[in-house]
Amino acid sequence: MARHLIIGDGTAISTANGLVADGAVSVQKMSASGPTELIVGESIVDAPMIRIAAGGKDGKNIVTPWIYGRDVINYSGKSYAAPAACTVTNTIAGTSAAAGSVVLKFVKLSGPRTEFFSFSTSIAASVAHTAADALIKTAFEAADLIKPDWLNPVCDATAGATVVFSGALRGDVAQSGNTWDYEPVQIQLIVESYDGGTQTHTASATTGGSPGYGDGFAVRAFEESQQGTQAGFFMRGHLPKQPTLESATGTNYDMYSIVSTKDGSSSSQINGVDNLIELNLALVAGNTDSAVVEAKLNSYFAGVFPSVVL
Repeated sequence: MARHLIIGDGTAISTANGLVADGAVSVQKMSASGPTELIVGESIVDAPMIRIAAGGKDGKNIVTPWIYGRDVINYSGKSYAAPAACTVTNTIAGTSAAAGSVVLKFVKLSGPRTEFFSFSTSIAASVAHTAADALIKTAFEAADLIKPDWLNPVCDATAGATVVFSGALRGDVAQSGNTWDYEPVQIQLIVESYDGGTQTHTASATTGGSPGYGDGFAVRAFEESQQGTQAGFFMRGHLPKQPTLESATGTNYDMYSIVSTKDGSSSSQINGVDNLIELNLALVAGNTDSAVVEAKLNSYFAGVFPSVVL
């Protein structure tokens, strides 16, 4: 599949000498004088061919291939949805009868291989459950040199008698100083041992762990994966100067998809050869100028595909 990504930053559409304003997204039709802006209300009948263009930070347009509206087999979209970290909880009950230690073990469930991490917390005699949580939090956050990147280095003990731990979420800064740049990590918590008597420590089931949709860090990763196709940035060792990235990790995006066949058929392959062009748009969620682009696309595909309202 020939996949393309266009990213907007909410800038109002304007053009000068053929260049789209930086960060603006232009839905263009082919006219006798060349590419011109599609007008809300124009359909496939009015403009048989369209493309999407954006003003790039490097001073040039970023454009998709031209596609025939009649060849489009899918037009859809999905609103921004916040990612959520996977969490596990240690719930504490009772007062420690004697001095001892609790050992908590984390299991990394996602990824190519299973990994483990354990740490120990010393708890004196006669420590109430409402005080033991702070001791566990301190011990966990002090384990600086051995804590793996797949765990969020900070835990939460504000609820009282519970300690909540999280798997790494894309964009989290790990204990090593690296930024986690992968899907949310799925983790499991096991109370490996406790020898302090009557106090109990119970591990909860794993909850959450969703990548969301349109998160700025995810769009950034998508953009970087596309730089070979769209910018010729393949041999990165020989061409170390990376093209300027258009996405912003702190921005939330609504995502749109237009899929067209290359030959006008409805087949995704011809004799085993890919036959699709996929145009992806990442537009700032809740932005007025994003809504203008959406309105142009909805009117263009009216009567062929349902309107996408994000």
